[in-house]
Amino acid sequence: MKLSVIGTGKIVHEALPIIAATNGITLRSIWTREHSMAKAEALAEQYGIAVVTSDYAAVLADPQVDAVYIALINSVHYVFARQALHAGKHVILEKPACLSYSELLALANEARQRHLMLIEAVTLLHLPAFHLLRTELLPLLGTLRHVECNYSQRSSRYDAYLRGEVLPAFDPAAGGGALMDINIYNLHFVLALLGKPQAAKYICRRGFNGVDLSGTAVLEYGEQTALCTGAKDTDAPSFGLLQGDNGWLRIEGSVSTMTAITLCLRGQQPQSIPLPPVSHRLAPEFSVFADLFHQQDYTTINRLLDHSLLVLQTVDEMV
Repeated sequence: MKLSVIGTGKIVHEALPIIAATNGITLRSIWTREHSMAKAEALAEQYGIAVVTSDYAAVLADPQVDAVYIALINSVHYVFARQALHAGKHVILEKPACLSYSELLALANEARQRHLMLIEAVTLLHLPAFHLLRTELLPLLGTLRHVECNYSQRSSRYDAYLRGEVLPAFDPAAGGGALMDINIYNLHFVLALLGKPQAAKYICRRGFNGVDLSGTAVLEYGEQTALCTGAKDTDAPSFGLLQGDNGWLRIEGSVSTMTAITLCLRGQQPQSIPLPPVSHRLAPEFSVFADLFHQQDYTTINRLLDHSLLVLQTVDEMV
């Protein structure tokens, strides 16, 4: 898969060494806005990227580009992805895929009609630890009664926000805020395990411009309840906790990384679960994306896309 990277932000700096080392992916070009051209040129030199451009139309017209990896502010995901699909390019979208269910549904319909890959980059879904949890550990808990996830990390941009400087991370118009930035991981985790909730609501603390600085999503599943908390205004230990009638399971750290898991079954002592090693949290997902592209595995691609649609449908119902 010959890939064009769209953007030069923080996630691109983290992802580029992983992408460059992934079998089945070749970095073809990097696109940036004019004001970040020097940054893009430095990245291109570091990772051997042949083309640096601020002309998105040229990227999409390049026959040497199979797919684009869109890693821009959330509010432009839809427009950039739509143009890429119209040009016949496969699309990898950084999370959140779009700002609304209707936007992603329109893209999904376009991708399926054109037989193109449209996939959201959600790290946790491809971690070996998540596969282990879902297939082997979760059944040991018996009937699941309660799920709680907390991803709290005071943003490096929060001090600027308190001074009145609104950067994209805290700009509602740019798709900023706790729900769409970090709590979205918690929603992906819960919905991947439990499916569509019967009811959902979002309780949050809003800043002076209406952005959600922190909040908790309450998902109801009949006799099961899930709480998903995300905070960009405070720090706290991040974790995931699953409680069943036969025991509990705790994930240390954000569910997006799953660095450690403790399992305690009723009547037994807590035990640390050995997890499959990964070189970097982004490595499994880009390996999966390469395999899906080369195998043309649209059954899996569409299943993952349906999951992303469900997450945004749930978000729409909460806000």
